[in-house]
Amino acid sequence: MSQIKAKLFRSSKRVFDCKLSKSNEIVSATALREVIKKSHPVVGDNVLLQKNEVTNEYEITEIEERENEVFRKIVRTNKKKVIASNVDVILIVASVSKPDYKPGLIDRYLTRAVQWDIPAAIILNKMDEFDDQFDLEFEIQKFNHLGVEVFQVSSLDFTNQLYNASFKTLKDNLNNKTAICLGQSGVGKSKLITALSDGKADLLSSRLAKGVEKGAHTTTWAEIVDCENFLMIDSPGVRSLSVQDIDPEELPELFPDLNPLFQYCKFPDCKHEDNSKGCYFHTLDADDDHNAIILGRLFSFLKMRDEVDEIPHWER
Repeated sequence: MSQIKAKLFRSSKRVFDCKLSKSNEIVSATALREVIKKSHPVVGDNVLLQKNEVTNEYEITEIEERENEVFRKIVRTNKKKVIASNVDVILIVASVSKPDYKPGLIDRYLTRAVQWDIPAAIILNKMDEFDDQFDLEFEIQKFNHLGVEVFQVSSLDFTNQLYNASFKTLKDNLNNKTAICLGQSGVGKSKLITALSDGKADLLSSRLAKGVEKGAHTTTWAEIVDCENFLMIDSPGVRSLSVQDIDPEELPELFPDLNPLFQYCKFPDCKHEDNSKGCYFHTLDADDDHNAIILGRLFSFLKMRDEVDEIPHWER
């Protein structure tokens, strides 16, 4: 029986919507028990289908090897819950006005990007409302230091001449890619995706609550939105900001800019706190922009470390 290549576009318990590679037709397929036993299919999976000769229905017979996985760990069972796969880029969207810009929140998303081994890009949205609410140049320097590309866009008018070139570059960079969009409610993710897709993916109406500044999450399933030139994964499973599922021993590796610096501390078990003797970071001049970036990242690291340390080792 011939195998048919497809990509999983929408997930459910055992029935999945798959897009056939050759015809681009969307079909429903049931995952065979032996497939689910190995790994539960998720959006983004490249799968092999066959048509059941008796029922004339499609069946998922194999999940091809994943390039990467968007996942979280269930602390109680220490099992990995995969939410999506085969993602080319993470779009981290932040508002420069309302809701307020939160650098610590962006650091959390960047930590996940490193954990998932997926490139990230920062999108500073609502630039038409920017009025020196924070040090924009410093934030851009920080992202450049981390090797993360930054795009400045205006959600009021994505063709705004001041930001049009950045928007066009972002759009070009997404061509033929699969992306996932992260960011707190109200930062303008839906409007941005709608604009990037030239209106082909109008997510706005079902994602925003009337009369409030924050978005209302109505999605209860994971799916791929076909934006014609690129694919966007929409999943409620990546909206949690908690990092408690990260292993404390793994956390330093998720800060690749800081990890090499930890060895410069006098003691290998240095906690990098105000009272830590021989801490390398105490020698840094905070008035220097480069050092200020490092110390800001250290602050984020310590906040996350405090959070992951809340769960005792024996519960992991």
